[in-house]
Amino acid sequence: MSFRALVVNPWVADFKLYDEWMHPVGLYFLIAMLKQNGADVHYIDCLQRPLDALSRANGTGVFPHRPFPKPAIYGNMMRRYKLYGITESDLCARLSGIPAPDAVFVGSSMTYWLPGLRETVRVVRNAMPAAPVVIGGTSAQLIPSSVREACPGAFIYGGTLFDQPAIRASNIPYLSSLKSLSACDSLLPALEALSRVFHGPALASLGCPLSCSYCASRFLHPDGYIPRPAPVVAEELAFLQNRLGVGNFAWYDDALLHNNGEHFLLAARALARAGVTGAFHTPNGLHVRWATPEVLDGMKSAGFETLRFGYETGGDAFLRDTGGKTSRKGLARAVSVAKQAGFGGASIGVYVMAGLAGQTRDQVEDEMEFVASLSVKTKPVFVSPVPRTPLFERYAAAHPVLRQTPLSHNDSYFITLLPGWDARTVQQVMDLAKAKNASVS
Repeated sequence: MSFRALVVNPWVADFKLYDEWMHPVGLYFLIAMLKQNGADVHYIDCLQRPLDALSRANGTGVFPHRPFPKPAIYGNMMRRYKLYGITESDLCARLSGIPAPDAVFVGSSMTYWLPGLRETVRVVRNAMPAAPVVIGGTSAQLIPSSVREACPGAFIYGGTLFDQPAIRASNIPYLSSLKSLSACDSLLPALEALSRVFHGPALASLGCPLSCSYCASRFLHPDGYIPRPAPVVAEELAFLQNRLGVGNFAWYDDALLHNNGEHFLLAARALARAGVTGAFHTPNGLHVRWATPEVLDGMKSAGFETLRFGYETGGDAFLRDTGGKTSRKGLARAVSVAKQAGFGGASIGVYVMAGLAGQTRDQVEDEMEFVASLSVKTKPVFVSPVPRTPLFERYAAAHPVLRQTPLSHNDSYFITLLPGWDARTVQQVMDLAKAKNASVS
């Protein structure tokens, strides 16, 4: 089937956004699928950083942004609301520079980023009024009715790109006639559509075998944990390095070290055979229980520079929310193993969750003190209630606003609804983390 398709990664509206190795990997799968089905694809990334943007040595940096009207729900928040990404004139210029598409496909991510998605669709529609707009991705799966309300007239696809029956049953123009992808398919057709990038994505698997109450991975990836072929992963990273000069790679897996790193070690060996070198980073939390000496030695040998462990909390009262993934003893063991492999404390970060049901600021700070005692960096993460998860359902019973507007899911806003939490206590937690991390080397 031959047709012209435009794929758009939308703007983001929020109080904060930093390019910590961000890539719309879901859209890369879409581009690959469209090309495999014979489509002529153009790609516009509204979050593309300028070519002359300052960048840290690890490839991260600041997104361009501008002031954006603050939604009424955030009226009491003394923070500036912004639209992150390229300017509207830049987007319009890019749209005018490509042939009129037969269909426009727009991705979606965080539920509370809906204003940025709506603004993107508005501009695209003004430039290309004849093309149907199809919205897919995380928000389309989690909150389809809210996306439909924000972008009236758009087609909302709430399935995955790996579900052929769902694609066929969608009856969405152009989409419903496409052949679905396999998780094993290469992303090379999509990576070829990228221009200069500051870093690259690495993905060895899809899904997660665990069921944490705050995470929607099981809903977004209903087929569970699926490893991707190691040679395919190596081929993708070799392309990014050899053709685009990428030196920093971030792993996007939900469960990179699943089964004691069995599949990860296969991928690492494939990368070595392909001659891929550089710095590797793990912004998604690594599962502590699978941090074995063999795995950490393999990561160090491969060139990993940034480790992030998904500790969340070791408190017994919160084990049902965190899936009982680990304990203080387990975290201490994982940190010891990492240090024995040669990782310094400054390269090891530990996510500590704040905002779990009934959790107090004192409990969060106690966990942070424990993490700091291991001479590694503590990374506080404030809960953002995710629809279709057990934690969301419990919170929605107490805070009906969560069902009324996805803007209430924003972590910066939601934490202030909880007893004992407000903007001042949040800042105190952040200040404590900064003070503790300053002494880590």
